[in-house]
Amino acid sequence: MALYYRMLELFSLSLWSALRLRIRPREVIKQFYEAGNRSVLFVSVNMAFIGMIGVYQLASTMARVLPEYSTLGGTVLQGLTKELGPVMAGLLLATRVGTGMAAELGSMKVTDQLEAMKLSAVNPIELLVLPRLIAATIAGVALAALGTTIAYFTGMLVAWLGFAVLPDTYLSLRFVREGDLIIGIIKSVTFGFTVPLVSCACGFEADEGSEGVGRATTRAVVISSFAVILLDAILSYVGEVLL
Repeated sequence: MALYYRMLELFSLSLWSALRLRIRPREVIKQFYEAGNRSVLFVSVNMAFIGMIGVYQLASTMARVLPEYSTLGGTVLQGLTKELGPVMAGLLLATRVGTGMAAELGSMKVTDQLEAMKLSAVNPIELLVLPRLIAATIAGVALAALGTTIAYFTGMLVAWLGFAVLPDTYLSLRFVREGDLIIGIIKSVTFGFTVPLVSCACGFEADEGSEGVGRATTRAVVISSFAVILLDAILSYVGEVLL
């Protein structure tokens, strides 16, 4: 329970700092580079293979039932926009960025650097937590959009070369509704905010020693990944009801 209290504490203190405009733009840019720019290749490669595999499996199923592919591209784009793109971006953010945040803050905790910052009249929330929350939230949306685009077009390549589906046929928007785009953006923002919040809380709760940092890092990626899946289920249900 201590971790969840720590998450609530970090969220409330970060919100209070943001409302007082205690935002450090330089730190936000630095953390966005770490969370966003350095994740581009990782997300791009993974989403490219996910797009190719997904289209191959879907097209293969269509070929066995009814060899008609006019709905292939629209179905793929709808699934990527509101489900697979945001979720995979959130999970990849948890595995690459969340672990780094937990390890860094955990190391600072066990070496008493956080206490030294407080003694030096430096607010750890304003310097360490808030910039990470803002940067990762923005990066989550950007990476979800990038991953969705790459997966969609690599899937188009598989559909064209493997199933003779012309790009004009594949590039269809008829199944994508405005609500799908809205729920996809909401999910991306939510996952991008949740992952650093959980990871920072795990880092702040790290035990003494290097083993404690390792446990905090493992805890961060496990809880972050579970939170992404749970929030995805909740948001998907709410989205279907409201949108």
